Amino acid sequence: MKESDTQIGAEEAAATGTAKEEKVDGLAELEGIRKNWTLRSLIIIWIAAFLMSFVNNLNNHSSSTFIPFATSDFGSAPLLGTIGVVQATIASVTLQPLARFADVYGRLEMFLFCVVMATLGNIMAASSQSISVYAGSQVFFVLGLQGITLMLQILAGDSSDIYNRALVNSIPYASSIITAWSSGPFATSILVHSWRWGFGVFAILIPVTAIPMLGCLYYSKAKAAKQRKAEGTYRRKNYLKNFPRLDPVGLILFATGLSLLLVPFSLAASSSDRWKETQNIIMLVIGPVSLVAFVVWEIWGAKWPTLPFHLLRTRTIIFGVAASIIDYAALYLLQNFLITYELVAADLSTTTAAYIFAIIPFMGPIGQISAGFMVKYLKRYKWILVSGYALNILGLGLSYRYINAHDHMAALVISQMILGFGSGVINTMQFGMQASVSHSNMAAVTALFTASLGVGSAIGGAVGGGVWTELVPQNLARNLPEEAQSQLPAIFGSVVVATSFEWGTPVRDAINKSFHDAFRAMLKIALILQAFAFIAGLIVQDLNLKEVEEAREYDGIVIGKTGAVDAVKSKVCGEARVKQGVDRV
Repeated sequence: MKESDTQIGAEEAAATGTAKEEKVDGLAELEGIRKNWTLRSLIIIWIAAFLMSFVNNLNNHSSSTFIPFATSDFGSAPLLGTIGVVQATIASVTLQPLARFADVYGRLEMFLFCVVMATLGNIMAASSQSISVYAGSQVFFVLGLQGITLMLQILAGDSSDIYNRALVNSIPYASSIITAWSSGPFATSILVHSWRWGFGVFAILIPVTAIPMLGCLYYSKAKAAKQRKAEGTYRRKNYLKNFPRLDPVGLILFATGLSLLLVPFSLAASSSDRWKETQNIIMLVIGPVSLVAFVVWEIWGAKWPTLPFHLLRTRTIIFGVAASIIDYAALYLLQNFLITYELVAADLSTTTAAYIFAIIPFMGPIGQISAGFMVKYLKRYKWILVSGYALNILGLGLSYRYINAHDHMAALVISQMILGFGSGVINTMQFGMQASVSHSNMAAVTALFTASLGVGSAIGGAVGGGVWTELVPQNLARNLPEEAQSQLPAIFGSVVVATSFEWGTPVRDAINKSFHDAFRAMLKIALILQAFAFIAGLIVQDLNLKEVEEAREYDGIVIGKTGAVDAVKSKVCGEARVKQGVDRV
C-alpha cells in the first residue's frame, strides 16, 4: 500500500503505525468494478437506489401498523412486545456480519442475499397461518430490510469522493421525507382489504425495484472479470475457502454479546420489575462477557479480524460510537411514549398525534442533506456535527421549559422539528467515522455506526419504560381523587380508559398532571444524556477533509471526483492526437 494510503485516516495510521492490509476477495473485486463504472451506470445505480430506499422505508414504516392486526388475528396480541424485541435485536446484531459478508464475498452477493431475505420474510408473513411462522418471518424480514439499508450506505461510500460522501450518505434516508407522511394513509388503504396484503405487496415490489441495481452491479462485475482475465490477474472465487475470512468466531461472539444486552433492555421497557428476573440478570452478565471475549479475540486470536484492533483505539470511532448510543438513548427515551402523552395529557386526536410523531423522520433527512452540503463546501465536518447535538439540546430544553400539556403544543411541535433537524445533522457522524479509516474498513465502521443506533434506541426504550412504569402509577396514586383510586391500574394500562374521562373534570385533570409530570421527568433525563453526547462529539477528531481527499486514490469514476472524468478525457484526447500525428505522417 502506498504511503499516501496510510494518511487516508489520520487516526488509523497513527494507531497502526503501518497500513499494510491484505485485501479480501470482495474488496479486490470492488477495485475492478470501480474501474468499470461510468457516469451513466452511477446515475442508473443511484436512481435505482432512491427507488429501492423508498420502497424499503415504506415497507419498514407501514409494517409497524400491520403487526398489531397480525398478532390479534392469531389471538396472540400479548406477543406484540416479544416480536418488537426480536426485530430490535435482529436489526442490530446482523449489521456487522453483513458488512463483513460484503467485504469478503462482494457487494452484489450481499445485496442479492438481502433482497432474497426481505422478499422471503414478506412472503412468509403474508401467508403465515400461525403466530410461530409469523414471528419467524420477522427474522428474515428485518434481516433483509436492514441489510438493504446498510448496502445502500456502503454503496454511498464506494461511489463518492470524500467531499460528497456526507451528501450521498443522505440518499438512502431522503425518501423518509415522503414516507413519513405517506406510510400511514398507505397502511390504512391496505387494511381495508387485509393486513396480509401489506406484506404481499412488498414481496412483489422489493425484488422488482432491486432489478436495475442488481443489473448494474452484475454488469460492472462482469466487465471487471473480463478485464482481469485479459490482464491475467483473474482468480475465481472460492466461497468455501473464503469462509474463515468472515471471522465466524468473532461474529458469533459479537452477535451473542449484543443480543444478550439488547434483549433484557428491550424487555425491561415494558416493566421495571423485569430487571429482577433471573434470566435477564444472566443475560446482562453473559452479554458483556461475550463482548469482552470478542475484543480479546479480535486482538489476539483472529487472523482476519472483523474490527481490526487499531480501529478500537481510534478516537473518532470510540467517541463516535459512544455519542451515537447516548444520543439515540436520549431520543428513544421519549419517542416511545410521545404518542401516549399527546393522546392523554394534550387531548389530541390519533391523526394529529401521528402527524407530530412523523415530524422527526420528516425533518431528519432535511437536516442530513443540509449538513451534507455544508461538509461539501466547508471541507470540515466536526463543528457541523457538534451543532447537531447543540440543536438537540435546544429542542429538548424548549420542551422542558415550555411544554404544559394542551396549552403549549406549539412548543412540542417546534421542539420536534428542531430535534428532527438536529438528529439529521448528527448522522454526519457516519461520514466522520468513514473518513477516519481506509476504504477497506469503511463497510465495517458503517455497520458499527448503524448498530450503535440500535443499541442506543434499546437502552433509551428500557430507561424510558422503567421511568414511565415507575412514575406514572406513583403520580396517579398521589393526584387521583379518592373515588377514582380503584381505577388506577386501568387508567395506567389503557389510553382508551385514560381518555374516556371528560376533559376539565377533576379526574381527567389528575390524569393529565400525572402523565405530564412523568414526561417532564423523562425530558430532564434526556437533556442530561444529550449533554454527554455533546461532550463525546467534541472529542472526535476534526479531520481536514482536504488532506484526507488528497490521500485518496480513485480507480474509475466516483460521484464528485471530476478528476477521474478529466483523466479519461485526457487519455482519449491524447490518443486522438497521436492518431492524427500518425495520419499526417
